[in-house]
Amino acid sequence: MTIRLVTCAAIALLLCPAMTTVTASATPAGGDVTRIDLAKGDTETPVSITTDGPATQIVQSLSMAPGATSGWHTHPGTELSVITGGAVALQTAGMCTPVTYAAGQAVAIPAGVAHRVANESGSRAEVVVTYTLPVAAPVREDAADVCAE
Repeated sequence: MTIRLVTCAAIALLLCPAMTTVTASATPAGGDVTRIDLAKGDTETPVSITTDGPATQIVQSLSMAPGATSGWHTHPGTELSVITGGAVALQTAGMCTPVTYAAGQAVAIPAGVAHRVANESGSRAEVVVTYTLPVAAPVREDAADVCAE
């Protein structure tokens, strides 16, 4: 028993220095790698995106002429939009008074929330939109005007 204990202690002493000298090192990119930011915007509220299962990511470039509107609609998953040019006005089921978002701002719209986006300005609005959707789900579904008087 004593020999077995001494043997285990000796093995432990031999392994301890090896375990303490293991360090992580960064692995920089290699070869010809270029990264291009498509959009960058800040939100005013925290954003959390979760799914109940496998998901599809769709990234779209949206260009809206002055006076254009998306019409009322919903998405079966989270929408995260970054305004890259001009401005858009957003109405949601919980906020019928339009809120304007300008270039450099971002907005997250939870799944199932009816909303409408409009370009109320005199110049074109540009938006990069990312949808996190259930696999095989449609990107959008038309909805009734929840702010109609």
